Amino acid sequence: MSVNEISQHNVDLRKGFILLGGWISAVLSLFIYPFVFGMVGVISGILATKDEKSRVGVLLVISSIVLMGVGLAFSNRLLATILRYFGV
Repeated sequence: MSVNEISQHNVDLRKGFILLGGWISAVLSLFIYPFVFGMVGVISGILATKDEKSRVGVLLVISSIVLMGVGLAFSNRLLATILRYFGV
């Protein structure tokens, strides 16, 4: 395995963790702290598209903005419904 292959593997792994964290933040923005988690999702999407044009990163940015807007509008109601569903 060459140095370039190892370096590329590390870049891909780091980008995967950034995208995973962004998607988790985007979903969390529906329920708790929509502005904070929505912005983390947007920043993660921007970081994922920084080096190359990644459609997944652009999709994450758009999804984070939409989910943040829905979370800002309905977060209290969504959280109450989910908590009641799970019996908490």
